[in-house]
Amino acid sequence: MKIDFTFRQMNSSEKLKAHTSDKLTRLARFEDREMSVHVTFGKEKHNNFVEFQVNGNNGTFVSSETRDDMFEAIDLAIDKVDRQLARDKDKRKHHKGLQAATPR
Repeated sequence: MKIDFTFRQMNSSEKLKAHTSDKLTRLARFEDREMSVHVTFGKEKHNNFVEFQVNGNNGTFVSSETRDDMFEAIDLAIDKVDRQLARDKDKRKHHKGLQAATPR
């Protein structure tokens, strides 16, 4: 998984990068090929925000979250992307035996 980090209105933090990379490893189960993830961290007034843009074989999925605590925002945004990827994978899965799923 290729991960790019962008920091806006704040300094780069290895602790944030390590926490995010660790949490993003669970998304690898949804794709057979390599995914790329662009993570944007930032500050808006008194809140922290994080945005994930996940590019895979089957499209682009975006999730963002704004919270006082950056680590809480990261966890909630990754949960959102996880649900989006799970829903997409379930749509692509064919539930009627050995026949191939028809592409959209």
